[in-house]
Amino acid sequence: MLRFKMVNLNKGLKASREKDLEQAEEIINQYVSDGWTLKQIVTPDYGMGTMVGVFYREEGL
Repeated sequence: MLRFKMVNLNKGLKASREKDLEQAEEIINQYVSDGWTLKQIVTPDYGMGTMVGVFYREEGL
């Protein structure tokens, strides 16, 4: 059975897109090291806003 989790990848507003991407990378690496697999990153169309990571992992019943 797959378990999914949606995670906010850029908490708080940063002054630059580079800072947002650095924070997102740190959060992704943290979840991957905890056994989650990144399925998709959802970004807003307009260049600002929340980036959401969709993660999954397989769990037994």
